[in-house]
Amino acid sequence: MSAHTASLRVTLLRRVLLICGLLSLHTATPAQVPTRTDCAGATQQLGAARAAEERADWEAALSNYRAASERAPLCVELLINLGVAYNRLSRPEQAIETFRRAASLDPKLAAAHLNLGITFFRARRYEDAGAALARAVALDQTNSQARQLLALTLIAREQFSEAAAQLEWLRARDASSGAVLLALGECYLRLRRYREAAERLGRLVQLDPNSAPAQLRYGEALDNSGASEPALGAFRRAVELDPRLPEAHYALGYALLKRGDLAEAAREFEAELRLNPDMLLARYHLGKIYLQQGRLAEATESLTRVVETAPDFRPGLEALGQALLKQKEAERAVAVLERAARLGPDWPDGHALLGRAYLAAGRRAEARREFAIAQQLAAQERQRLEEKVGKQKP
Repeated sequence: MSAHTASLRVTLLRRVLLICGLLSLHTATPAQVPTRTDCAGATQQLGAARAAEERADWEAALSNYRAASERAPLCVELLINLGVAYNRLSRPEQAIETFRRAASLDPKLAAAHLNLGITFFRARRYEDAGAALARAVALDQTNSQARQLLALTLIAREQFSEAAAQLEWLRARDASSGAVLLALGECYLRLRRYREAAERLGRLVQLDPNSAPAQLRYGEALDNSGASEPALGAFRRAVELDPRLPEAHYALGYALLKRGDLAEAAREFEAELRLNPDMLLARYHLGKIYLQQGRLAEATESLTRVVETAPDFRPGLEALGQALLKQKEAERAVAVLERAARLGPDWPDGHALLGRAYLAAGRRAEARREFAIAQQLAAQERQRLEEKVGKQKP
């Protein structure tokens, strides 16, 4: 996985966890005290465990649930409560083992699979979580919590179409759920279904105009739909509502950059990097702005950090090469641009830029070769475009 791709994965995970803060993540427990015959004999320990839960004494609850489970080893409800106690005490492996025992004793008990899925989800074991939660949904199709967590698990696994199907089921039953609308917007953005993203997120903004995440995602949907000015307004609103929201300053900066407002865009990228120093694209665009403004030392520093973080990010290499050329560091520019050309051998501009670097370094034969390659690739590209246009004519 490239560093650039890894950065995008981190962004996605951050968004999933943000939505998690809005959706219910409480561990489910049986609604009533177990009354089945195979739970008999543990009444005293169960009562003590319930009392300990009420005063949030989870160590005591765990001890009593253990004792109750030893007296009634076939009581799956007790096992589920025991697993819940393990979760409350941050002992996920023991919780997983306990929930698995409950599921093996009663494979059709949705609560066992739901709790198992919750535990896997919290441990970021998304594949295991998905399997358990899908089973919980199959057993209890009206369980909204199971569907919510299954949708988030699918988002974390980048299975956005499947996640959207679960979320639309939830939206049909509660059209005013902000968390569901936010997650749906995220899915449709990732699927490039921008009209649907704008519809869902626009509804969310109507319901909660003071939600910075809602404004940010709504701005993204509008921007990708071609509504650049409303998008800019949404991004500004997101920053006003929460100046520390990750990606908000970046989104506003990029919108300003596209308008040509370089100075303001640079300030927003700088603000993003103060909050999120590892955001590759913010640093890249900031370096490009510095380059355009003639702030060559700052451009070189910023773009050097980009290529150190993502050595296979061709645009970063090309921008750094340009900065070095402008500082008359021809040999360093050659080394950087050779790497860029290897990553994009069919990209004519990359070969032309490398040719300029060779020329600046006095390597004329190599410069002529690169210019010739660039010219040939550009001609091929023009021919492909002409053929495409020709095919589209009636």
